[in-house]
Amino acid sequence: MARLTAKQQLKGIIGSTYIRQVNGMSVVQPRPKRPKQSKATKASSADFGLAVSQSRDVRMALRPMLAQGTDAFVSQRLTGALHKAFHVPQGVEQAYTWFTANLSSLIGFEFHTGSPLGKILTQALPISITDTGCVTLEPTSILPYDRSGLPSEAYGCELVFEVLGWFPDGNGTAVPQLFKFDWSRVHTTDMAWQTALFPAGTRILVVAQLLYVKSRTVLGDKNYGNHKGYNPVRLLYTGVV
Repeated sequence: MARLTAKQQLKGIIGSTYIRQVNGMSVVQPRPKRPKQSKATKASSADFGLAVSQSRDVRMALRPMLAQGTDAFVSQRLTGALHKAFHVPQGVEQAYTWFTANLSSLIGFEFHTGSPLGKILTQALPISITDTGCVTLEPTSILPYDRSGLPSEAYGCELVFEVLGWFPDGNGTAVPQLFKFDWSRVHTTDMAWQTALFPAGTRILVVAQLLYVKSRTVLGDKNYGNHKGYNPVRLLYTGVV
């Protein structure tokens, strides 16, 4: 309701109008109304909220890999890609979740567009989920890497695979499993790995990172490069156990 101020001016709400004072003048305007959202708008808003939260969970899980070199727009790019995956088509009543959405469009996502791993790792790798709930890279040989795609100080290469599993009854924290291989520049490199069992319903993401080695010590230990502009991380596979 409106009230009379000490200066004998009306201020407040009367019916569908709102009275306020601006520079000593009484201004009457329509009472603000809360906009009504359509069912589709509410659904899109929920999809976007899920995309934001899951994008954050993925980036937190990959924090050691994405510590440096990632472009400034990776958060927006990943959120946008997830939003498309969570968008419910017209006529579908049930909303998607992190465990039911089809995230196959994320395969090939580059976390750093300035140094995409896809330019060096050009082969498709046979990654799959076994009937027993393990994630596996079947035995495969990858071609020698292209030296021209690396920083000039690179002495050698290491390919790292990280398998992340989000349990359906978890708290948003991923369980990681890691595999590393030296990648030869002169001959094919044989690779294969298999994870431990994941519970049924687990959401799986597999990413690969290329680390370059600057030199080796006399004992054979690797001195990894620390180039801020070079940090290729690519999403290779996603599925649900």
